[in-house]
Amino acid sequence: MNAVRLTIDGKELTVSDFLSVRIAALKNGIYIPGLCSHPELDPFKPFTWSEVIWQGGKRIEHEGNPPLVPPYFAGGVSKESPPPVAGGERVFTPMPAGGDERGGMDDDEFPYCDLCLVSIDGGDPQRACTTRVVEGMEVRTTGDDLVRARRESLKKILANHPHACLTCAQKEGCSLTECSMNVAEEERCCELLGRCEIGKVAEYIGIPPDTPAYKPSGVPVIRDEPLFVRDYEICIGCLRCVRICREVREVDALGAVMSEGRVYVGTTEGSTLTEAECRFCGACVEVCPTGALRDHTGLEPLVDGKAPCVAACPLNVDIPGYLELISRGRDYDALELIRRQAVLPGVLGYACFHPCEDVCRRGEINEASAICSLKRFVSDTSGNMPAMISKPAATGKRVGVIGGGPAGLAVAAELLRWGHSVTILDRDGKLGGMLRQAIPSFRLPDEVIDSDLKYIFDLGLETRVGISLGKDFDVDDLLGEGFDAVIIAVGLAEAMELKVEGEDLACIYPGLDFLYSAARGEANTLSDPVVVIGGGSVAVDAAMTARRNGANRVTMVCLEAPDEMPATKDELDAAVEEGIQVMNGWGVAGFEGDDGHVARVRLKRCTQVFDNQGRFSPEYDDSVTEIIQAHNVITAVGQRAEQQIRTFLSVKRGVFIAGDVKTGPSTIVAAMADGKRIASEVDAFIGGTGHEPVEETPVEADKRLGREPGFAGRMRAVPQRIEAAERVKTMDVIEATLTAKEARDEADRCLRCHLRAMLMKAPLPPDPWCCFAPELLEEIPAVEGVVILADGARKTLKIMGSADINAAVGELLNDGFEAAVCRWELDPMYTKRESELLQAYLQEHGELPGTDDLDDLF
Repeated sequence: MNAVRLTIDGKELTVSDFLSVRIAALKNGIYIPGLCSHPELDPFKPFTWSEVIWQGGKRIEHEGNPPLVPPYFAGGVSKESPPPVAGGERVFTPMPAGGDERGGMDDDEFPYCDLCLVSIDGGDPQRACTTRVVEGMEVRTTGDDLVRARRESLKKILANHPHACLTCAQKEGCSLTECSMNVAEEERCCELLGRCEIGKVAEYIGIPPDTPAYKPSGVPVIRDEPLFVRDYEICIGCLRCVRICREVREVDALGAVMSEGRVYVGTTEGSTLTEAECRFCGACVEVCPTGALRDHTGLEPLVDGKAPCVAACPLNVDIPGYLELISRGRDYDALELIRRQAVLPGVLGYACFHPCEDVCRRGEINEASAICSLKRFVSDTSGNMPAMISKPAATGKRVGVIGGGPAGLAVAAELLRWGHSVTILDRDGKLGGMLRQAIPSFRLPDEVIDSDLKYIFDLGLETRVGISLGKDFDVDDLLGEGFDAVIIAVGLAEAMELKVEGEDLACIYPGLDFLYSAARGEANTLSDPVVVIGGGSVAVDAAMTARRNGANRVTMVCLEAPDEMPATKDELDAAVEEGIQVMNGWGVAGFEGDDGHVARVRLKRCTQVFDNQGRFSPEYDDSVTEIIQAHNVITAVGQRAEQQIRTFLSVKRGVFIAGDVKTGPSTIVAAMADGKRIASEVDAFIGGTGHEPVEETPVEADKRLGREPGFAGRMRAVPQRIEAAERVKTMDVIEATLTAKEARDEADRCLRCHLRAMLMKAPLPPDPWCCFAPELLEEIPAVEGVVILADGARKTLKIMGSADINAAVGELLNDGFEAAVCRWELDPMYTKRESELLQAYLQEHGELPGTDDLDDLF
């Protein structure tokens, strides 16, 4: 590639000779409209028509000699004879445009939009997208001749695309459900109105008033497939989707044919995306300018630019990144990537609630990716390898962390990474908190916790164990000792009471106390029947632990319906496999006993758990009751901070609170996330930068996916599980870790949603709002039109039509009219357009802008 010098709109530029005029302009801040080209696509690469495509059940063959008629998009192309057929497929290749070696794709076939027309060296309009830059070229992108030419091209496109909504005066306030103009539903725009690229481009170019009315053609709208809607009725045949699927992703699930002078886009190997071996990556949707391909409503493909799984993870772990590394066999690198955000990867691999899987788009096809199992896989296979430790220079600052659970460990790791000295103080003999005390070893073995802790110790962590806040020391002792900050992260170690009659009977155990005793090997053997009160993870763990402590008849009683229970489906499935019964929709009215020992549980029907705002607000029908037998009862209905801890939770300079003790009961991953947030606050307090989260450098990802037969039908890898009858005999882990092959295959099931965020965006027209200042008079033309003035929040202040909008704006400036920004629309029927805009504003806001007396307009 060589550098060439050229001039665009009087601006001298030096660019690569590899570029087209349009890309060269866009790279230098000069907008040229266009719908058929895209920054991800090579404008000089040949395009091959498919032999046949499907639109749902409709099969359409490519015609060898179709009668080619205007318009360019969706209705054919303007040349009368196609190039010859070669090998059953017609190909157009890069060729000179005008015979001057500024070539592009063969304009005898390709359905160019012709919206990017520019003048080269003073000549007639020609395409900027397929004209290659050359030394000394002079390009003009504006002018009446180009405006007219672009509008003619736009008119041809919109003749085959719904556009009534684009020209409607009521579009700004439209609900998209009822049309005040009585436009037939099939002639309206889709739900992307106001957000789609074609609408923005049309507004920029200006829709000619003589644009033909759109007439629906009756082509299919496919809504019953996973993730995407394929609305071929509004397809303009730009071929972006076909080219991104073929040239960038190399999947070739989409193709295009010419039939009866019209471009048709559809699947290549069958009527469904699955039959076409689609990878469901969404690249086609991302580049579609019209909404013909769009995501199903409510299925966010990207959240704040991130894949849904990452956005749902409280720690923002780069899930697509580590799945990509696992698929390549780079397990150690995957583990290190996880550790950057989640300092307890093994713990999370075994015991995370995995909210990431709840939003995984793969689950819309068949089953979500096994993200948590893959985290466990890399922890188990690479966790004992030496970690990459990078210690910064010591800052000399000391921080005391009270509590060695998830929040405290996350706080400590972050502060150690930033060079501070950290000491964790914990009442137990080993760190881990609830991880070690409340989660049974059949779910989370001690050796996994120890493996994760080794990394934090290697960072330089110091500990003081076997001492309790409020008994052996208090916060002032630590501050007096010289700690620059103290963080209380003790969790919620005290079980909540039900506060019902009979709760003081013998053999009623708080769930946490029962689990603590079991973890230390001190739990009593339980005789049948056992009733566990609660529907969360603690309740499930208590029920399964009871099975391992002699109970054969265990029943869980909870307020929630099955789909409302806080416990995860995986946990519940494992419990049910072990014979544990679940009674949903019941609350405890009281306990009855014999000789001071619990014997029965009185239940009442729960009719509501949460109110309309989603808040916990149970209601009961006291007339519907039931009594069940119970020789032992375990209650697991919530936790709170211990009494001696609560006195230390008041705000005090240099003292911070992290984790569940601050937020209330949560999950391991949420507690860790809160710990990381507090670490930033502490760092800033003791003189650091605050270390605000920075965007991680993404794992180098190949935009190519390739074609993979049977991809959509591949099922989730299920870890081998010990038979229920055997596993209840021990506290051993109930599930095996995935094998290397299972892990590679499972990682390859990922849809790679995140690749959509890495695609370059189609350039959109510049913001129509300009600063309302005297300099504006140099830009605004002296023609008929309507001026809209607004404040800094873009709230309309004035709408004014004029035969000379330049002069009208000049008068407002001279009169001192107060506005922040201004935009305008050119329209010779400016009085009509002014009235339309005012009525649209009135409909949306219920009042007119400004304070002018405008009654005469109505």
